[in-house]
Amino acid sequence: MSGRTLREGMRNFEPVERLPVGGYLHRMWRDKPHPPFVDPAVADELRATWCTDPEDVFISTHQKVGTHLTKKFVVELLRAGHDYPAETGMAAGDIGHDTVPWPEVLASQHGRQAMDAFRAEGAGWPRVWYLHTAIEDLTMREVHPQSKFIYIIRDPRSALVSQYFFYQRHPNLGATPDFPIEQFAELFLGGGLFFGDYHDHALGWMNPAPHGIAPKQVLYLRYEDLVERKLAAVKRLAAFLMPDRPLPEERLIAIAAGTDFESMKQEMKVNPRSFHFNPDVFFRQGRTDGWSDQLTQDLAKRVVEKSEAKWGPGQISSPNFTGLPTLEP
Repeated sequence: MSGRTLREGMRNFEPVERLPVGGYLHRMWRDKPHPPFVDPAVADELRATWCTDPEDVFISTHQKVGTHLTKKFVVELLRAGHDYPAETGMAAGDIGHDTVPWPEVLASQHGRQAMDAFRAEGAGWPRVWYLHTAIEDLTMREVHPQSKFIYIIRDPRSALVSQYFFYQRHPNLGATPDFPIEQFAELFLGGGLFFGDYHDHALGWMNPAPHGIAPKQVLYLRYEDLVERKLAAVKRLAAFLMPDRPLPEERLIAIAAGTDFESMKQEMKVNPRSFHFNPDVFFRQGRTDGWSDQLTQDLAKRVVEKSEAKWGPGQISSPNFTGLPTLEP
């Protein structure tokens, strides 16, 4: 699929606007800021016409909450359990956009025909996508009852910090140089960034039924579990994705080991395949407590206060957030 790789960069769709604070380029769509490299007209078309397939697996996240790490888990599990054709990105373990695309970006940058070609080439095999939209803004008309969704939740303090560095470094967003994280935090807390309020995004995905998705179609995981309790996370993902294709324990252990942050970063540097971001820029830390180096005590406290107001007391650090089962180390 190298004919449609994004490694050469993405174009923005005019007319773009700038957020008054931070200067970030964006396009408004469904009353929320969205990245300028997504064409709202294409998103509308997908929302009106796209019906998902039974083999579709969607990694659904807000932004900077472990999307690429989750891709690695999912791709490695699926290629361990399925004989993908040797020439495919899935067989090679690619986690880039050619193999795990963002549908609105794929269709915006390369046309709906490129998205249809991706679907045709992957027909009959588990096919992986990733999404960032709020559940009420999904760019699909109808969800097949066998499609699967993996929703990742991250400590909002960490999400804030990771988003800050992403916004400041992304070549398409035109950030104000040296924009302070304290002002970015105001945007985050006010819900004024891409895809809407982080806390509301999570709450929406916790109640998928009104949006045509049965609860059994969604697996919820915490980013912190993907980092700190890898084997337990791998086992839950395997049971969700391939309940009829159990993998031997040693294979699950190997997959968990392969998701180590430094190992992934080095792999992306040596053999990025269709991964279109610079790993040195966008693979920053891989820690679960990195926020403590960046946020003042007052800012961190304000994030916790909002989280408790939205999600309930103690949920920000609980392994049982929104009813998630505790994962043993």
